[in-house]
Amino acid sequence: MRIKNTTLKTILQGEGISSGYSFRDKIEDDPNGVLKVIQLKDLINEYTVIGDECYKVSAEGIKEKYILKDGDILFISKGQNNNAVAFSSHNTQGTFIASSALFVIEVNRTEANPNYIAWYINQLPVQNYIKQNLTGTYTPTVNRKVVENIPIQLPALEEQTKIAALGNLAVQEKTLHTKILECREILINNQLLNHINKR
Repeated sequence: MRIKNTTLKTILQGEGISSGYSFRDKIEDDPNGVLKVIQLKDLINEYTVIGDECYKVSAEGIKEKYILKDGDILFISKGQNNNAVAFSSHNTQGTFIASSALFVIEVNRTEANPNYIAWYINQLPVQNYIKQNLTGTYTPTVNRKVVENIPIQLPALEEQTKIAALGNLAVQEKTLHTKILECREILINNQLLNHINKR
């Protein structure tokens, strides 16, 4: 298997790396809103999956460039958990934007599978690189230049797709395992409570 050793900036296209939308005030949920905002709270399963409870906001004043496209990669630029997740319009309903705590990364789809790139960013070699280049103390931050220079191992596109699929299955398995453990805990606790109440 031929692997190309490169950096993220060599496979960017379009907007490349851009910041999510910066709200002036605290984001409040608007039931009549037409845009959904992906915030840090919406990234679940150790920040590898976009959850279903994104706040809605009005589209007023928000430029079209902030609307997420299928295959955009969301990267957590603030805090200690600097994971990435690929946005998929197939898995989500509605029109989405990202908050300013996230970078939006657009890669050249003829060279890179966004799901593979997100998976690779979440692996230990890249995470170690990011940890070594965090700035700030109260709220650690990853700057754009550090993200641009993320080292990437790039196999053939077909191989990337296979790896991404297996990585996704591993995430799904972990999610199901967590849910099973939670259900098991609830069941045991209910049985114990029932046992006490029968006495």
